[in-house]
Amino acid sequence: MRGRQPTIPSRGAGFLARPPLRLPCLRGEAFLAVALALLLALPCLSDTLPTPTNVQVANDDEELAGDTLRVTWQMPPGAEPAPAAYRVYVGEEPQELKAVEVVEGAETHEAAVKDLEPGGKYYVAVGAVFVPPDAPLTYNPSDPNLVTTPGVQEAVSAPAGPATTIGRWYKPELTNVLLVSLLLCVITLVVLHIARRRDIYIRPIAALQAVEDAIGRATEMGRPILYVSGLGGAGDIATIASMLILGHLAHKTAPYGTRIIVPVADPMVMATEREIVSQSYLHAGHPEAYDPEDIFFVTDSQFGYVTAVAGTMLREKPAVNFFMGYFAAESLVLAETGNLTDTLQIAGTDADNQLPFFVAACDYTLMGEELYAAGAYLSRDPILLAQLKAQDVGKVIVSGVIVVGIILAATTYYVAPMLRPVAEKLLELLTV
Repeated sequence: MRGRQPTIPSRGAGFLARPPLRLPCLRGEAFLAVALALLLALPCLSDTLPTPTNVQVANDDEELAGDTLRVTWQMPPGAEPAPAAYRVYVGEEPQELKAVEVVEGAETHEAAVKDLEPGGKYYVAVGAVFVPPDAPLTYNPSDPNLVTTPGVQEAVSAPAGPATTIGRWYKPELTNVLLVSLLLCVITLVVLHIARRRDIYIRPIAALQAVEDAIGRATEMGRPILYVSGLGGAGDIATIASMLILGHLAHKTAPYGTRIIVPVADPMVMATEREIVSQSYLHAGHPEAYDPEDIFFVTDSQFGYVTAVAGTMLREKPAVNFFMGYFAAESLVLAETGNLTDTLQIAGTDADNQLPFFVAACDYTLMGEELYAAGAYLSRDPILLAQLKAQDVGKVIVSGVIVVGIILAATTYYVAPMLRPVAEKLLELLTV
């Protein structure tokens, strides 16, 4: 029986008979969104951006405060494209990292993260920031999370750490400072031991020798003493030295009932000087002579204060004017007003630009460190004398070191060049 050959349907008839393949319909807006997402994803799918590797983080041993971490990283050899910058991320947990700094330049592979909590543990990651060709890198320096360059891309490394911020109590580079400080402490203690057993010589200072005469002048004339402690605050060194002088004056004038008028430009200085004068009167055995109204606050305005003090001079006609402390442009106004009332004037300040005016317009002037030495000179207190003498010994030592350094430098340069390494090592030890 002859078999029947299978009939093959014609191409047109068979394919046309099949139902067509139907695709899900996309609305116009959804189609555009998907297309845009695909276009934006194409660069990322086609090129893999190089990621920073070998990220390391450690405590910065150069920072004594213990609030800084040192971060280093590397890029794969021959990585293309080159990043425009790096962004450093820091956090206490690997999942909670925040950008804290942007480091510009492809060749920079280290950064210091500051202002961290001492003793904290931190994780760090580094991101390589890539921008389109010829596009500038723009970001907000105060907020590294905001990089505003259009088309910016970033490849972030895996978190590294944790690292702990650790402060240091001692810096070996400052060993010379420690030794000098200990030496000065020993000198102070030795001089204090000597000062408590016998009188220590201090060079006579004309302005301080005239203090006793000024007190006698005011007492004989029956007129008050005007004391001006300047414009400095309670923590100013010149004001503190001025307070010591005021305490000595109050102690000396208390037995004679000589009034001391103290106009003040700072409320804290007023409260402190009231307490000093009160204690001085008490130690002198005349607490009833103390009048707090004689020490009064005027104003913290510079020339308003000067005007008030000048008015006090003209009204009260003091026998002696003391200008002790920090002064500025008002120095000559005060001194010249005092000259109008024919008053003995003793001034002292550490403001070197005001010294010429006091020297020209006052009878006696304490210049610079003489103001600091006045408290020890007048009171003869052993502690103050020891501090003063220790400072003088320290100055002699420093001067001697400078002279020796000059001799060594000149000798090793001109006479014995072979000793130059030794001299350089000594100078290195003496340099902070």
